[in-house]
Amino acid sequence: MKHSSPLKRTPLKPTKRTRIKPISDKRRLANATRAAMMLERFGPREFWRCQLGPIIQTPCYGPVNGHEVKSRAQGGSITDPDNIMLACNLHNDWAEDHPLRAKELGLKT
Repeated sequence: MKHSSPLKRTPLKPTKRTRIKPISDKRRLANATRAAMMLERFGPREFWRCQLGPIIQTPCYGPVNGHEVKSRAQGGSITDPDNIMLACNLHNDWAEDHPLRAKELGLKT
């Protein structure tokens, strides 16, 4: 098959690039709501103590953060105060790594 004329190519016009937000507006609002709830429920962060240590009966290690009893994948909320316990990194990881035992102890659903 012969072409009678070469293909005409139109150059692309330059476009303005927009950066993707590192955190969505919805997630930013949820984080602010959670921070306010954590302060109201547990007080200033420097006074937080791991609630899982006495239950698991091992020493705590690492900073203390909020641990969701019912995960977001199961329909849990990061802003529901009844779904949050304080856990050091070691015990939070333990609860995630041992879901059956954590469920028996009431640390996961």
